[in-house]
Amino acid sequence: MSPKQFTAALLIALLGSLFIWFAAPYNNFILSNAFISDDFMPVGAVGIVLLIVLVVNPLLHWLAPRFRLNSGQLALIFGILLAASITPGQGGLRHILYPIGATPSFVSRDDGLAEAYEELNLPPQLFPERLQADADVPASEHFIDELPDGEPIPWAKWKGPLLAWGGFFGPYWLMLTAMALIVLPYWRDTERQPFPLLQAQRALIEGTGGRALPPALSNPLFWLGFGTVFLLHLLLGFHQYFPTRVPAIKLYFNLAPLFTEVPARYLPWFIKSNQIHFLFLGIAYFMPNRVGFSIWFFQLAYAIFIMLNLAYAPPFDGRVVLDHRLGAWIAIPLGILWMGRRHWAAVMRCVFSRPRNDEELRNKVGGTALLAGMLGVLCWLLWVRVPFLWALALVAILFLFALGMTRIVAETGVPLMAPDSRYVVTLANLIPVAWRTAAGMYFSGIIGIVSGHLNRICATTMLTHSLGLDPKAAPRRHIRLAAIFLTTILLSVLIGGAVQVALTYRHVNTLNEARDVMGHGGAGYFRAFAEPLLRNFVTGKVSTRDYNQWGHILFGASLAALLLTMCYLSPKWPIHPVALLFVGNWYAHRIGFSVFLGWSLKTLMLTYGGARAYKAARKVFLGFMIGEVAAVVLWAVVAAAVAALGHEYQVVRILPF
Repeated sequence: MSPKQFTAALLIALLGSLFIWFAAPYNNFILSNAFISDDFMPVGAVGIVLLIVLVVNPLLHWLAPRFRLNSGQLALIFGILLAASITPGQGGLRHILYPIGATPSFVSRDDGLAEAYEELNLPPQLFPERLQADADVPASEHFIDELPDGEPIPWAKWKGPLLAWGGFFGPYWLMLTAMALIVLPYWRDTERQPFPLLQAQRALIEGTGGRALPPALSNPLFWLGFGTVFLLHLLLGFHQYFPTRVPAIKLYFNLAPLFTEVPARYLPWFIKSNQIHFLFLGIAYFMPNRVGFSIWFFQLAYAIFIMLNLAYAPPFDGRVVLDHRLGAWIAIPLGILWMGRRHWAAVMRCVFSRPRNDEELRNKVGGTALLAGMLGVLCWLLWVRVPFLWALALVAILFLFALGMTRIVAETGVPLMAPDSRYVVTLANLIPVAWRTAAGMYFSGIIGIVSGHLNRICATTMLTHSLGLDPKAAPRRHIRLAAIFLTTILLSVLIGGAVQVALTYRHVNTLNEARDVMGHGGAGYFRAFAEPLLRNFVTGKVSTRDYNQWGHILFGASLAALLLTMCYLSPKWPIHPVALLFVGNWYAHRIGFSVFLGWSLKTLMLTYGGARAYKAARKVFLGFMIGEVAAVVLWAVVAAAVAALGHEYQVVRILPF
C-alpha cells in the first residue's frame, strides 16, 4: 500500500469512526433503537463497509479505476471501524460513564450510602462532584434529570473523572491491545484456530481480481441467502409500521402450552420458545462441528438438569449454574495459557532481549505493552487503596476473562457473549471476612463490571479481528496497526464520551418515551454490583449460600479442564469445553436454537452433499449473516429518518440485544 493509499484509507476510516461516535449514542440511547456498535459484528461498522464495497467501489471501478480501494485499504478501514465500535456502547461508556455521572446524586439522597462511601474514602477526582449526604450536586442532578434550558453543560466538572478513570482505562486498553498482538499470530498460525467470524468479515473485503465486487459478493448463492433474509426482515419492519396492511412471517415459536405436565413444565423458557436469528445460524455453519454441537447440547443438558431439580429436588437454587460457569471461566483461560505456555514464555524472553527478527520484535512490543498495561492497572488499584494482593488478583481476572472471551470468539465466531459481572462479586463474597477492606470489596464490583459487561465488546477480541483482516500483514505492520487501533479507542472515549455526556444533559427520556436515558445507559451498574459489596462490608453483613458453593465452582472448573484435556488429546472428541461458558447465559439462551439449526444444516450438507456442496453453501450462509445485519442497518436508518421528520417511529428489533 502506497503512502497516498494509506492516507486515503485512514481519512475514510476517520470519517466512518466519527459517524459511529456521533450516531451510536443518539441511536442507542436517545432513539432507544437497535444497537449499532454492540457486538463483534457491529452493525454501524459493517454498514459502512457494505456501503463502500457495494456502492462506492463499483462506481469507482467503472468511472475511476485508479481510485478504487484495494483489499489492503479496506482491511485498514474495517479494522479501524471495528476499533471505533468498542467503547460507544457495551464496551465502555454505557456501563461506566453513566454511573460516574449519577453516583453523586444517588449518594446525596441516601444517608446510608453516603456513610458507606465515607468509609471508602475515595479520591475526589473519580466523580464530577463530592460524595456526601444532602450535598448540592447540580451537575449530577442535571445529568439524571436534564439540564434547564439555556444552562451550559458543566464540562469542567468532567475533567477530573476523565483524568482519574483514564488512569485505569488507558493501561487497561493498552493491556488488551497487547494481548491481541500476542495471541493472533500464535492462534492463527500454530494452533490453527478457525476464527469463523473473521472468515465472514474477510469475505466482505477480499480482492476483487478486476471485478466490481469481492468474489463472495459476486456469487448468486450469496444474494439468494441475503435476499431471503432481508425480505423477511423487510416484511417484519413494514408490519410494525403498517400492522393491518403488511403481513409478517414469524421467525419465532412458542411451545409452552404443550409443556404443562410435571416435569416438562419446569423446562426453562428458552427450550419451549425461541427465535431464529440468521446471523447466528450462519455463524454456526462456519463453526467447527463439535463446537456447534457442544453449544446446543450443553444448553439442552442443563435445561434438563434444571427441570429435574425443580420437579423432584426442591428447593433448587438456580445460581449453581452460575457457579459451574464461573469455574469454567477460570479453568478454560488457565488451560489456554498452559497449552500456549511456550509461546508466552517466548514473548516474555523477547521483552528482555534484543529481537533478532520481525516476529521477535512483535513479541517484544506486545510483551512490553502487556506488562506496562498490567502494571498501570495495578498502580491505579493501589492508588484507590485496594490491598496489593487483592489488586494483583483483580488484574489477573481482567487478563483471564479477556483471554477467555477472545478464545470463545476464535473458536465459535459467536459475536454476542460476555462473562457475567456477578463472577467477581461471587469471588469477593467468598473471601474470608478478616481479609476484606472497603476498597477491595467496592472495586471488586467495579472490576466485575469491566471484566463482565464491558467484555461484551472485549477490546482484545475486537482487535484480534482488526489485526487479522489482512492475512498478508507482516509483523511490523501488526505493530503499526495496533498503535493505530489503540489511538482510535482513546479518541473514541474523548469524542464519543463527550457526545454521550451532551446528549444525557439535554434528554431525560428517549424520544419514544420507552424509558429514561439514564436507565437505558446502565446508570445502575455501580448500584447493582459495587455498592452492595460496600454496604455489606460497612454493615458487617456476610453473603452466604444454602449449598456448597465452592464445590459447584470446582465442579465447573474440573469439568472444563477434563473436556479441554480430551479435546487436546483427540481431535475426534465430540464435546468442546467452550460450550460450558454459554450455559445459563442471557445471550446464549437467545441464540441456542439458531446455533442448533445452523449445526443441523451443516451436518446434513456434509452427510448428503459432501465437501463440495458444503463449500458452495457457505455463500448462502454468509448471505444470511450479512442480510440480517443489513436489515438492522436499514431499520435503524428508517427510525432515525422518521424521528428527524417529527413522526412516530418504530423500533424494529432483529438481533437479541
